[in-house]
Amino acid sequence: MKAHLKPLILILLIFGAVGPSAATEERPPNIVVILADDLGMRDMALYNGWVELPRIETMAEQGMTFTDFHANSSVCSPTRAALLTGRYQQRVGIVDVIVGSREPDSGLSPELPTLAKTFQQNGYATALFGKWHLGFQDEYNPTHHGFDEFIGLLNGAGDFHVEEDWRNGLEPMTLRSYATDRITSDSVDFIKRHQNEPFFLYVSHQTPHNPYQTRADTPENRKKGWRQNRVSDENRPRYKEMLKDLDDSIGAILDQLRACGLAGKTLVFFWSDNGDVGMSPVDRRLRGTKFGQYEGGHRVPAVAWWPGMIPAGTESDALLLGFDLYPTFTEIAGVSEDNPDNLDGISFADHLLDQAPVPSRDIFFGYEPKLGTAMRRGDWKMILKDGKVQLYNLEKDLKETSNVADKYPEVVESMRAAIEQFKATVVPGS
Repeated sequence: MKAHLKPLILILLIFGAVGPSAATEERPPNIVVILADDLGMRDMALYNGWVELPRIETMAEQGMTFTDFHANSSVCSPTRAALLTGRYQQRVGIVDVIVGSREPDSGLSPELPTLAKTFQQNGYATALFGKWHLGFQDEYNPTHHGFDEFIGLLNGAGDFHVEEDWRNGLEPMTLRSYATDRITSDSVDFIKRHQNEPFFLYVSHQTPHNPYQTRADTPENRKKGWRQNRVSDENRPRYKEMLKDLDDSIGAILDQLRACGLAGKTLVFFWSDNGDVGMSPVDRRLRGTKFGQYEGGHRVPAVAWWPGMIPAGTESDALLLGFDLYPTFTEIAGVSEDNPDNLDGISFADHLLDQAPVPSRDIFFGYEPKLGTAMRRGDWKMILKDGKVQLYNLEKDLKETSNVADKYPEVVESMRAAIEQFKATVVPGS
């Protein structure tokens, strides 16, 4: 099937349009992307982890579960920049966590094309509710990046109950309710208000990022400060409850889509911005955590849901990254991009809908200069840091326990050259 015909065919299928009279009813599908914060595969029973999350598990039963999906980085800001631009984060200057106290003037340039701008320019209602973490000054506000509405946190973390670093558009506001509940209610309200027009909704949860605070935490409990940021046995029950709240939030959003008759007209994609921080008590089948280049830092849970369009109960082992969502969403929606040739991500729309194979390619993870650069080429994974080389065959060694660089010098040489070429292309001066 021709790729450029698929959006039109999707619209016809969605609305049952079979004749000229259907033209007035045509409407492109809605897109909802739900991003968790610091959620790892080993946190979830869906991936043989430690917490049962029934709404996400049901979502997976009704859709597609991904087992080799990756965040573009093992930390927040770069992954979010890659999602919104469809490009390697190095190209757009976001290679590290943006910390307001150290970098108050840093952020994602409002001159860049973004996913939200593309949808906005094509008649979609657009909104972001939750965490931004791509700049603190007004010039970097989400409303300058294509979002009609924004209510959420500018920073990378904040108190879940009372937080002054929130904005309603450009206007300062203080959060005075549980953050997960506020993000959920704003998202549900947006769906209700825009159910009769196409929309792009970005639900960006703080959960389960620290501080580890539950809905029931009192002001006295929250005075513990740094103690609520630690990975510890003391905080593990709170962390688990936060995951349950996240699960409930996703369920509420899916329930609202069904209540509005939009379930079959909406693609929902759930994933995480990087790996977990190590709170899980179960055996770790992936090495590493957030802030690292091992699989546990960037291989993340991901589930796609679109009843009637994505075959129920399917599983994908395709190698995919967060920036692939940009071209995938725009192809499915049939909207035009400002600069499609500048995207690094590739569309996997045919894979979602027809299980077509995803083309093989080299992919790169970079968090320069702290953690070096990692690369995938098929089952080969290489990490370069401080002049040292690590090479793993993930098909045989998913836990990355056996460095085989000395056994395969030709693979190392070829992949090292590819990494150097990548750096020369996307990181000037490196």
